Amino acid sequence: MHEVRVPATAANLGPGFDVLGVALGSYLTIRFSEAAQSVIAGRGRLHPIPDNLTYRSFMAAFDRAGATAPSVRIETVGIYPSARGMGASASAIVAGLAGARALGGLDLSDDDLAVLATDIEGHPDNVLPALFGGLVLSVGGSWINLQPTEKIAPIILVAKEKFRTGAARKVVPAELPRAAAIANAAATAALVAILTGTAGLDHLMAATEDRMHEPYRLPLMPASQAVHRELREAGIATTMSGAGPSLIAMVPAEQLPDAVEKAGQVVPDGWRVLTPGWDRTGATAS
Repeated sequence: MHEVRVPATAANLGPGFDVLGVALGSYLTIRFSEAAQSVIAGRGRLHPIPDNLTYRSFMAAFDRAGATAPSVRIETVGIYPSARGMGASASAIVAGLAGARALGGLDLSDDDLAVLATDIEGHPDNVLPALFGGLVLSVGGSWINLQPTEKIAPIILVAKEKFRTGAARKVVPAELPRAAAIANAAATAALVAILTGTAGLDHLMAATEDRMHEPYRLPLMPASQAVHRELREAGIATTMSGAGPSLIAMVPAEQLPDAVEKAGQVVPDGWRVLTPGWDRTGATAS
């Protein structure tokens, strides 16, 4: 039996659409063990075997390694909220790949798993930080793995209602005005510099302002839009977490208690305010 732990993630972080993601200290934990027949068990919504993303990823790893997969029991023992912009599908994929490598002793490197995970997910911004931990910048089919500074702390504002990524993707325009594209490129570069401690925190608000997807997605989620607006007006750098509806605020560490208190005042009933910290290690298997 092998236990795999995979962190939640927040993608985009405002302007870094489809290229920037960070791992968070909330986890999906799944146990993999050989069984007489394959079965899905444990916590959360238990999709049938053919539709289960972790099982499909488990099988894909064996296929990529040219090995025969055993029947497997996949038991979820720890979860975080799904369909709320915290990378649940990415963690399910990474868990399946890491579980297959551990259970089958597969000759697959982390880079092999990264390519396979990206192929399955269709984009890298969640699966790469889920696999590697830290802050990951995707660059032309490759990636740069960085570590976020301790001077900034994340706050996750977990929405009560779910929202599917597919619906959010449909409203993002295929083309942007030149000025918006330039502004997003500048903001993304600044955000990477700030989050890694290379630059100071003075420009954190400007570095988290997006013009590519949030103006089109937030109107689909009125509660998220209202919280986003109130916190930014209060000077708290807040963006959508992935495609929403949850939000992530990034604040100077010494201001964390005050920011958490403010967030608690503005979120609707049923929302949760979490302070998970950064995950720096990514997926682990034992």
